[in-house]
Amino acid sequence: MTMRKPTLLTILLLILAALPLLSERNAEAAPPVNLQITLSTTAVTFPDQDPDLFPVSQQSGAPVQVILSTKNLTATAPYSCSVIARGDLMSGTSTIPIANVTWTAVTVAADPGESFFNGTLSSAAPVKVAQGYGNDSRKTPLQGNLTFFIQNLWSYETGTYSQTVDFTISAP
Repeated sequence: MTMRKPTLLTILLLILAALPLLSERNAEAAPPVNLQITLSTTAVTFPDQDPDLFPVSQQSGAPVQVILSTKNLTATAPYSCSVIARGDLMSGTSTIPIANVTWTAVTVAADPGESFFNGTLSSAAPVKVAQGYGNDSRKTPLQGNLTFFIQNLWSYETGTYSQTVDFTISAP
């Protein structure tokens, strides 16, 4: 008996024959989870104030509105939003420790057990901003307002300071 070497055509036919099975398997799989963060602004500024009169300065303008949306996440599945700074506030070679920036949170719309939290910025580890549970049938997504504050000290060198912070939403 002689063995026939499989040809390229035979291999392609085997692959094509398997495609309907793969697509049937994918059709039965749950749709992918979709998590989204929407921020009302991408920049926060603080007024130039006398530290003797204002030892803590509140951000200028309206609070930062944070909206957390989920799709295809079961109602009992938890998710959280965190923030981490990429470093201290910088102005040239001058710095202000990022831990001098805090926020207060007000939960605007939430289901039971969901909330936004007060916090202090960190560049060492993410800080939890909010926690929620998946629920595709909810009327509104989880929403909160964050108002940022900075310790206002005479020891800060004059400058325009900036830093990037990253908000992340995740589900296990």
